Amino acid sequence: MLGNPDLERKWLEMTYDGVMTVMGSRKANVDGETVVTPDAVLYADVPCALSFSGAPNGEQGEDAGEIGYQGTIFCAPELEIPAGCRITVTQYGVTYALVYSGEGIAYPTHQQLSVTRKGRA
Repeated sequence: MLGNPDLERKWLEMTYDGVMTVMGSRKANVDGETVVTPDAVLYADVPCALSFSGAPNGEQGEDAGEIGYQGTIFCAPELEIPAGCRITVTQYGVTYALVYSGEGIAYPTHQQLSVTRKGRA
């Protein structure tokens, strides 16, 4: 199997148990003017896998109830997802609202996106 990226990608994508929707800014030229849509859906219901690194951090004091943690989304390598996008992933019946602030790492078989989740518990 190693050395055959098409077959490796097929097998890897069989492990994707989630779907994601990516929202961000989209620019379009309308009648000679550049129009920016800030909350455009760039991709919807795209197969993916979400993995979290470590346990969620809980804040104490006046920020009690705040949680935050890092995660990685695994998805198709051809997707162009700009930094600053908001990504919603539904996996195993749970929906996570995430922020993508980095640059994807693309491989022939997949892409890895570093994301952050911050919110109220």
